[in-house]
Amino acid sequence: MSKFIFASLVLAGFLAGCATSNTPDVVTHYDRFTGFRTDIIPDNLLEVTGDVREVVWLNASRVFKDQQDFDYYLEVHYEARAETGLINIAPGTSLVLVADSKEIKLKGSGSLNTHKSRGELVSEDALYNVSADELRAIANAQKVKVKIIGRNGLVERDFTPINFQKFKKFVTNYVDGGS
Repeated sequence: MSKFIFASLVLAGFLAGCATSNTPDVVTHYDRFTGFRTDIIPDNLLEVTGDVREVVWLNASRVFKDQQDFDYYLEVHYEARAETGLINIAPGTSLVLVADSKEIKLKGSGSLNTHKSRGELVSEDALYNVSADELRAIANAQKVKVKIIGRNGLVERDFTPINFQKFKKFVTNYVDGGS
């Protein structure tokens, strides 16, 4: 029981720290070897009310392949207490977003090689190619539901105003704006 309380307090403290963070909506990184750029929405926490079993982030990025060509991605980062465990995000269609009743099904390679353990916490990541039109649909929707499908379960979250703000800024500046 005391382990559960401790882990809950650690997780609550972590979430409280994220809530007060002044992380910019979009961050740009340059690869020190190639000079190629990556623009990313960092720390886009999909918040939930009530009991927190796990926390989920959905980050968007634009990754340059050379000086002019790039791809867009969505990255799921899942984190939970060790006793809750991983959901083992499956390869294939394992990320589904419902943007104003339009279903966007995304395929990825799953999270197999990304499993990590840090003390009482476990985490996994999965990456998905996404089109500019799909990013626009997400950013311009009134309501977005995120479904992450794993071998050990399903996690669902709804976008909050801050998630919409971050996606709209990303689409405006890095999809439509051509920065």
